[in-house]
Amino acid sequence: MQALISVTIFCDRDTSGRFDDWVAHLEAALALGDFDEGRKLQLMRSKLYGEAAEEFDTFKLDNPIRARAYADVKTRLMKLFHSMETRSQRSVEFHNMTREPEENMRRYANRMRKAFHLAYPLKGTLDPTTNASREQMMMDRFIEGLQSELQARLKHKEFPSFEKLIDKAELIAMALEEAQTRSRVHAVFAAREGAAPQPDFARVMEALERLNEKVDRKATTHHEELQNSLAQMKKQLTQQVRFSPQQSFTQQPGAFRRAAVFCDFHNTWGSHSEEDCHVKMMMANDRCHLCKNVGHRASYCPTIKNPKPPPPSGVASSNTPSGSHSGPGGN
Repeated sequence: MQALISVTIFCDRDTSGRFDDWVAHLEAALALGDFDEGRKLQLMRSKLYGEAAEEFDTFKLDNPIRARAYADVKTRLMKLFHSMETRSQRSVEFHNMTREPEENMRRYANRMRKAFHLAYPLKGTLDPTTNASREQMMMDRFIEGLQSELQARLKHKEFPSFEKLIDKAELIAMALEEAQTRSRVHAVFAAREGAAPQPDFARVMEALERLNEKVDRKATTHHEELQNSLAQMKKQLTQQVRFSPQQSFTQQPGAFRRAAVFCDFHNTWGSHSEEDCHVKMMMANDRCHLCKNVGHRASYCPTIKNPKPPPPSGVASSNTPSGSHSGPGGN
């Protein structure tokens, strides 16, 4: 460990010198110990700071599989921090730059910008034509460094700016990734079930996609009304089916009869009155387009209400219909 202590901290090319010289010193110290890949990476990370540490962490996030290999991490950092004494070398790096597998699109664009400005540094203020030419040069090289599937969808299109190109490349990359993921999912099911995916699975997938589209279109407009309707249905069902678990089913038929209550809002006999009507409560702030009054909708408007119906036959009523005053000895 004494040899590792002598290895200096590497920050960037300007403050720490050549990366290849620094990594040679680090590997000479690592060679004195029997370290596995994970331990080598931990020791390398402990000697990085600033821009170098950020590059290490970003590569680990963007490429979780490749970042487990010390050689891959070293190669990645070597590309970013190795010394380039001449503009011709910097130009070669810019024109050979490609997007790394699984690399974030904006990360790749930032590397491209940095390499371009190192290869073709600015000298004073440039006119708009020169600026446009420089940006077009970056855009062309950006597309050439992408995978062939992305190139085919971008190279024949025109973009007003480098940022617009990056945005479009991000969207296409996500679409391709989604398509590849779907293909892998179908391949897994096909391998499990036989030569091709099961028809039921395909129908379910299609139905789910259609349902998802419907939910996206309607969720914002119907969510509140749906929640209120579900709450009302649940409340009424609870009132109608409530019974005692210990109740004997050999009781007389009349034991299950309960008094019918008239709801003037619904104009029906049931288990609740107008004072307990949750539908009426839900419509308390609604305006009827027939009578223009507040408190109900057109389908419940009193102007189109039918005459009050008689109570259900064989069911006791807690109040009698209007107009019926029969009593003991009546008729």
